[in-house]
Amino acid sequence: MSSQGVQLVLVDLDVDLVSAWRDVFAAEIDGGAVDVRHGSLLDVLPEVDAVLTAGNSYGQMDGGVDRALAEYWPDVQRSVWAAVADEFHGYQPVGTASVVPTGDDPCRWLVYAPTMRVPMPLAGGLETAVHDAFWAALLAVGRHPIDRVAAPGFGTGYGRVHPARAARLMAAGYTMWQLPASTRISHREELLRAP
Repeated sequence: MSSQGVQLVLVDLDVDLVSAWRDVFAAEIDGGAVDVRHGSLLDVLPEVDAVLTAGNSYGQMDGGVDRALAEYWPDVQRSVWAAVADEFHGYQPVGTASVVPTGDDPCRWLVYAPTMRVPMPLAGGLETAVHDAFWAALLAVGRHPIDRVAAPGFGTGYGRVHPARAARLMAAGYTMWQLPASTRISHREELLRAP
């Protein structure tokens, strides 16, 4: 378990991403805080309390993992739109996260964290949105009664972030989540600059 008491299950169909996660999360995997799997995110939903998903600032869940989740839980799209409208006046900035109920059990929560304004490649320095969204999603998890959370790759669909880079950015977000709030800015920035 992590210092936050939450186990993270990373699952994706992309074998390169899964391999990269196994490299960057090796210590956490050995310690039992992180579980990495190759497969469908939908297959692990019966094992977790919440699922994280990246998306766009308008809450539109019509592609990739978002679409699969919206089809799995038909009411979740409306819940995400309502959260974007209520919490962010219709536009949820990159680097924030909303938690909405799924109406399911045991996976009671969906954590929606935009990595992009609209569906687009995250190029030219925009790929750090993967870190920001993943970190925000983990912070949101910490404010709810969640013990086990699943997540797919962030930024690897429409965002086209290379799997190894996405894995490193997600690991940096996870590491930052584990750090005390008083951690120096320079140390936090080093996490983002890692190759």
